[in-house]
Amino acid sequence: MVDLAENKTPREIRRSIFNLAWPAVLRMFLQSIVGVIDVIMIGSLGATAIAAVDMSNRLIMVIIGAMTALTIGATALVAQSIGAKDKKKANKIMANSLVTGVFLAIILAILGVVFSSDFLKAMMVLMEEVDNNVLTQGSIYLKIVFASMVFGLPMMIINAVLQGIGDMKTPLYIMLITNVCNTVFNYLLIFGIGVFPELGVAGAALGTAFSRVVGTIIGFSILVKGKTDMKLSLDKATLKLERDIIKDIFGIGVPAAIEQLVRQSSQIVYTLLVAGLGTITIAVNAIVMNAQMVPIMIGFGFSTAATTLVGQSLGADKKDLAKKYGRETAYLSMLLMIVISIPMFIWVDAIIGLFTSNPEVITLVKPVLKIMIFIQPIFSIMMVLTGALRGAGDTKWTMYIAVIGNWMTRLALSLVLGYSLGYGLLGFWLAMGIDVLVRTGLIIWRYSSDRWQDLQRVKANRKVA
Repeated sequence: MVDLAENKTPREIRRSIFNLAWPAVLRMFLQSIVGVIDVIMIGSLGATAIAAVDMSNRLIMVIIGAMTALTIGATALVAQSIGAKDKKKANKIMANSLVTGVFLAIILAILGVVFSSDFLKAMMVLMEEVDNNVLTQGSIYLKIVFASMVFGLPMMIINAVLQGIGDMKTPLYIMLITNVCNTVFNYLLIFGIGVFPELGVAGAALGTAFSRVVGTIIGFSILVKGKTDMKLSLDKATLKLERDIIKDIFGIGVPAAIEQLVRQSSQIVYTLLVAGLGTITIAVNAIVMNAQMVPIMIGFGFSTAATTLVGQSLGADKKDLAKKYGRETAYLSMLLMIVISIPMFIWVDAIIGLFTSNPEVITLVKPVLKIMIFIQPIFSIMMVLTGALRGAGDTKWTMYIAVIGNWMTRLALSLVLGYSLGYGLLGFWLAMGIDVLVRTGLIIWRYSSDRWQDLQRVKANRKVA
């Protein structure tokens, strides 16, 4: 649990933020680095392999977005329970989240394995002719990754619960181990090193699957042994689903899930538009997405810290402290993003060189990547304040803002700038920049209203039966 003293100086507030944020930032950074390494490995197999994995991952992100109904609800409610000093309820929220997550993961895995090829065909509907190589490789990749969600979703929930209690270090250690496993198995199975078969794209999927198995086993063992402030009991009473808890989890989580579905579904449509421009453009878009994810993950790390800090402060009925934590976290994240964006802008050619040496791809990538680097500090403000609102349970407004930004702004402008005015991929990313500006303005407006301060579900001194 974080220090919730109300008389803290600005310096002490920032220290509390950094104590929570740095493990979350490092965890997100490691995750991004592994993603970049994966793309570099897969990139050596050619543009078709990059396109297959990128289109598959866009679809997977939509599914993961839907699953945030459990992860975000669990984080917010556990944080509020800890702030209200109700550890018994926090443990019941954890157990209910995990049981529900296992059931949903099994259903998801079955659907994904059965319909992977159909999903990919739908994503390539705007292409003049479906690239059969992309379809074949992507389908294999999807089947394996979907099947591994039986382990992937529980691992996400375990991390979400630990974040809610303010334990950012344990998820970092879990991520470190899983990332090492992912990278090692990817290398061995993509290229066929030693006794391992050369599986290409399928090898990348198997590397992800193995790492999820390892991460879930470690996470469950930590919770069962009670090595953190949370302890998972495996008796029937603890694992029994409780209607009120499930209702609270989904009350916060469903709008958050819809927000993620809106964002990711718009990304699917965006990918369809990109796919309509050809395989080379898909590869260019994949490089831009992965190159800018490293600094963007810093914003996600601070956003996670804001969710915990605001949730625990409101659970303790300390509204002024909650607002201070949100504001200071956004400010620090923006400053750090500026520091990182400047050298990225200067050495953009070197960054692109990590991914490709294809002259045609380089020409298309450079202006687009510069746009993303420029808007990253603004994007970080939006991410952090969104995380703060989630900690308060104000997920309906983050959902509304996602609809306005992603569908009403970004996609509409992508059609105009990308197709009608003929700017192609550059036009799509210009639309993205405008979308970020619109959503940041709206999220600042909502945060400044203070209406989110009375939405927490767990009140101080309200004990579970």
